[in-house]
Amino acid sequence: MDNENNENNLIINNDVSGNNTLPSNSIQHTKIDLEFKSSSVPTNENVYVEDVISNKTTPSIIDDYSNNGSKEFIIFKNELESLIKNNLYILKECKSNKRLLDIKYAELNKKISYIQISVIVFSTLSGFLQSTKEYFSTPVSVVSVTGIAISTYISLILSVSKYYKLDENKEAIHNLREKYGSLHNKIEFRMDILGPYTNYKLWEHKDPIEKFNEWNKIKEQMEIEYISLIETKQTLTTEFESIMDSKSRNKNYIKDKQLVLHNRKQLIETLSE
Repeated sequence: MDNENNENNLIINNDVSGNNTLPSNSIQHTKIDLEFKSSSVPTNENVYVEDVISNKTTPSIIDDYSNNGSKEFIIFKNELESLIKNNLYILKECKSNKRLLDIKYAELNKKISYIQISVIVFSTLSGFLQSTKEYFSTPVSVVSVTGIAISTYISLILSVSKYYKLDENKEAIHNLREKYGSLHNKIEFRMDILGPYTNYKLWEHKDPIEKFNEWNKIKEQMEIEYISLIETKQTLTTEFESIMDSKSRNKNYIKDKQLVLHNRKQLIETLSE
């Protein structure tokens, strides 16, 4: 058990996925990954912080699988491992792209918010000066020059915003984030379907041929859906490449790693109190 916990901690230290959020069903996927970790099929999915800190581990079921020597069972095991690996690979890559989009969206949203707030503030100030110039005996020249300056600033800042297409880029990123979210949900649903099949006890005292035929129905449906997922991923990746250039990806990737490190430090400090 200590060796397994040490291995999990090593995975955490070498984590490059940078997950900032922990979805409710991610722990289930982590357990599935742990169960197959000792198999010959490598995986890129990493153990989440909660599993390591609370020392929660899931016993490997590979040994139990090996006790069933039927040809049907061995084929089923290999196909199940392959499907889980493919799902986790796509999920990790898509989540990584979505995190970079989240950071870029936050930056654009902040810039646009600053521009809009400044326009509102200066417009209100200009109206206030126009309305109170008689009460405070404000020189007409001051009010006129201030009004012209504010109008010029508003015209300039809105033109710059339109020139850089900030609103259009923000909308495009927002739509792409929603598409990635929809793809994530589809993959999570596939993992939920495969989850129960990782329990070797489903094959105990069962006819291997009957169970294999049952599995084939699931596998065929998964393979059909997998082609659709790959096509969707290809489309989203093309859109992602058109929005995020290399410079933006590198800059946001560094920010993402810094956020992950900061969040994990806070989590460990909170749980250690």
